[in-house]
Amino acid sequence: MRKSKAFKLEAILSERIRLGDYAFVRFPSERKLAEAFGVTQMTARKAVLNLESQGLLKRQANGTLSADAVGIGKKGRIAILMPTYPSNYHFMCHEIVMQTAETNGWQCRTSLYMHWDDAILEETLKNFDGVFIVAVSEKMPERIAMMIRKAETPLICLGGDLSGHGIPSLTMTSNNLVPMLVEHLMSQGHKQIDFFNAQPEANTVLRNIKDWRAMLRKSKLSGKLFNVVVESYGNSYLMALEFIKTQLSSGTFNSKCLLCNSIAEAIGACRALADHGLMAGRDVAIASIGGNDMAKLYIPSITYATATNYSSGVKRCLEWMSGSSCLWNDGLLIWADNSKIFTGESSMSYKPHSKTC
Repeated sequence: MRKSKAFKLEAILSERIRLGDYAFVRFPSERKLAEAFGVTQMTARKAVLNLESQGLLKRQANGTLSADAVGIGKKGRIAILMPTYPSNYHFMCHEIVMQTAETNGWQCRTSLYMHWDDAILEETLKNFDGVFIVAVSEKMPERIAMMIRKAETPLICLGGDLSGHGIPSLTMTSNNLVPMLVEHLMSQGHKQIDFFNAQPEANTVLRNIKDWRAMLRKSKLSGKLFNVVVESYGNSYLMALEFIKTQLSSGTFNSKCLLCNSIAEAIGACRALADHGLMAGRDVAIASIGGNDMAKLYIPSITYATATNYSSGVKRCLEWMSGSSCLWNDGLLIWADNSKIFTGESSMSYKPHSKTC
């Protein structure tokens, strides 16, 4: 049976509402819908009335229409704000929240922003029931922090730490990764463990450095800090590569063990070593704070420590977002659970396989 134009238009609009397309923009009037889809205004009206009857649209007192996530069986609408140039770590955080939110009955919408003064932040707080934001590396202005704290919409910093601004932060990591990695490297016989950072300065970076120094004191180890200044949106992989290459070329690199702040520094360092005829694991032990299965695919595979249970922290945030109070009544820093180490070839005595014909 041939479907009517109203039915086809209704199906398109229903899918848009399901995907959250009208979270940031006003739902079009019947006249604008008719013009956009090349149908009569009567056809557009039929489609709109059917969506209203299904609870997907609500007509406001002034006659305008708004899409309703509850009408499609959702608890509400969650926004995930990502920096314009997200990293692999940011994508991992995004995927975990997206999956957990959708599994627990929330509609999710992702949007990009460029800086703290980006108008999209304020618009998102107005149009969603909860917001997860992956913080850009620039220092947050206090007036932006105040706007977030005063907002009726709950906001969580995702994968970073804005707790110093009074903003709940879901770290997507656990608080024992640095000690675990230092102990692992000690078990390989290392007495000097150097720390390598090529990320923009952030609270999480400073905390990792602090934990590394504490472990050196506790275990009576030595170690140097290589802290490379990276601008916001800079390429940490290339910065790490160039820094280690420069150190090697000048003959000033004498590290035998590098604890890297992220997988980016580890990959850059491995490549720099290889370019100079050295091998991670065989000549210099390398390990990374945080990582994912991609680290297992490199040659040599990269040792990293990570948390394994993120969903419990995300669920706590979602429960807060579905509550009646915008006040967060728990610790501002939320850690993930169940840490583990993947022991790759980069921190062991690496022996490449012999080539066979």
